[in-house]
Amino acid sequence: MANKDINELVKQLQNGNIEVFDDIYYQTKNIVYYSIFIILKDYQLSEDIMQDTYLKALDKIHTYKPRAHFKSWIVTIAKNLAINEFNRRKREMLIDISEQEYILGSCASTAENEVLISQIFTVLSDIEKEVVLLHVVGDLKHREIAKLLNKPLGTITWTYNKAIKKLKEKI
Repeated sequence: MANKDINELVKQLQNGNIEVFDDIYYQTKNIVYYSIFIILKDYQLSEDIMQDTYLKALDKIHTYKPRAHFKSWIVTIAKNLAINEFNRRKREMLIDISEQEYILGSCASTAENEVLISQIFTVLSDIEKEVVLLHVVGDLKHREIAKLLNKPLGTITWTYNKAIKKLKEKI
């Protein structure tokens, strides 16, 4: 599969060519999944919200404007859905000590990088996890991450460098 320009693929999708969806999906699936997982910390629930993200993106693709990076746009949808789900579950569930492992996501994942990702999650703070995953997995530039997270560029660069240093020391 050729790695086509995502902006061209999005234009084609907006013009009704649903066949390009697979290419868009394969170029964005990792960043979408891990953006959701950072919030929910549950593999299966993250996969469910990921599906909802792509359904909503398909439904709202006509509202996407090319001035924003598409990955940022779809990650914003994913994060909003994940936050909504997190808040909904927080209101509905009372955590029982015996059920804690189930709620926090002890289910095995099919993701090939599960071990490395779990190590990253234990070593880094939430903001460090998000910045590293957006940059490494999502292939977003620091400037795009700063805009997405509504933080100064210097803060994002510093956070990323600090996180990488932590990972080198611990892993």
